[in-house]
Amino acid sequence: MPNPKGHEDSIKNSRFKAAWQSGPTRTIRVPIALADATLDYARQLDKKIEPRDTAGRRGSSEVEKKQAQSHDTRNGTEEVAWLKAENRRLQNLVSDMGIELYHTPPPEIELPEAADLLNRLKAKRKKSAATLADIETILEMIEG
Repeated sequence: MPNPKGHEDSIKNSRFKAAWQSGPTRTIRVPIALADATLDYARQLDKKIEPRDTAGRRGSSEVEKKQAQSHDTRNGTEEVAWLKAENRRLQNLVSDMGIELYHTPPPEIELPEAADLLNRLKAKRKKSAATLADIETILEMIEG
């Protein structure tokens, strides 16, 4: 059941101080891999924005809105250019790493003897139907 007093007006005069300067918050769903980066980015944006007065903003003039939009667009354009450059840099880094990994031979793995593996299997699973020939075939498949 929702809290009937759980709205913005009920906490204005409380001791609770909002952590965000930009105004009220809401819960959103983002991929886990992006959650920390998204939160960091939101905090950076919040530090650059002056606190919003929701009542005072409704009566803003068209000139103020256009100035704010032009400022946001300029910052957005610069950020897009930076993100494109960063994307190119990361793609080059990944492709370089891929080339290095492709040319690196896989490490040699020393496999145990078939008889040793069969003995270990029989010790763990006494009723196992595997034979020495089965284990040798599996080892040959692994060695490739």
